[in-house]
Amino acid sequence: MASSNGLASSPFEGSGFEHVVRENEPLGPMTWLKIGGPARYFAEPTSEDQLVQILKHCSQLGIPVRLIGGGSNLLVREAGFDGMVISLSAPAFSGISITSNRIRCGCGAKLSHLIAHAVGVGLGGLEHLVGIPGTVGGALHANASTLNGDIGQRVLYARLLTSAGEPIERSSEKLHFATGKSGLDELVILDCEFQLEPANIKTLTNRMQTLWIVKRANQPITSVACAIPFIDPITCSAANLIEQAGLKGASEGAVQLSAAHPNYLIANSGATSDQVLALIDRAMSSVYKLTGVQLQLHLRIW
Repeated sequence: MASSNGLASSPFEGSGFEHVVRENEPLGPMTWLKIGGPARYFAEPTSEDQLVQILKHCSQLGIPVRLIGGGSNLLVREAGFDGMVISLSAPAFSGISITSNRIRCGCGAKLSHLIAHAVGVGLGGLEHLVGIPGTVGGALHANASTLNGDIGQRVLYARLLTSAGEPIERSSEKLHFATGKSGLDELVILDCEFQLEPANIKTLTNRMQTLWIVKRANQPITSVACAIPFIDPITCSAANLIEQAGLKGASEGAVQLSAAHPNYLIANSGATSDQVLALIDRAMSSVYKLTGVQLQLHLRIW
């Protein structure tokens, strides 16, 4: 489509939410790895209705849509994403409410805030997830987990939208949570409800703090640009497998696997997505040849 001056006009011109949509928005700064090109379109809707209208508009025009949360497990290629990227960081998507032993939470809330709310009112069942970065929506999409269980085990139901903006509500049985994944890849999570267990606040707080200390001790906290590339297999840790394969501290260009914590990618100045992908492929191939274990990606790649 062209405007009267001969220049191509935005597909959002006249849509009513031009002020919400930005074009050629850099995505690298929104990720922990600080790598990647721009989104063709980027939006931060301020209400559920506005989100629905944006999704419907994109669906009608054939514009692909992806959601971005905290960016802790996302690698964006330098080409960026030729579609719409949506951030649900507005307060409308971050509410947390508590009724008896249940917590209802918006997908845009930080997972750390949800855990703190639960512990603060004496509800247990999520505190073992302390230290996992990102939003509740991101945690649900990836079914965030530790050795003590995953977030999906506590979900009662979720309220969702299809990529075309159509509402869906699903119970936990229909969300298909599994190790490192869920059946939510093509859906927008609006909010969900968790079933938790009453417990002593002091006991929960002490447990959360202890788990947090352990978690921090196993992170390369001196690195600003880092990410976890692989999901831990059920029977062992990805870090141990990488070390067995002799790739502790291995590098490709400006990207390396941490020498202290091998299941962390560190992106130094000048790092590129190709370097990240080359190092991931090298680690997966080496571990498989040595152990027969096929490492599964924790990183999402755009």
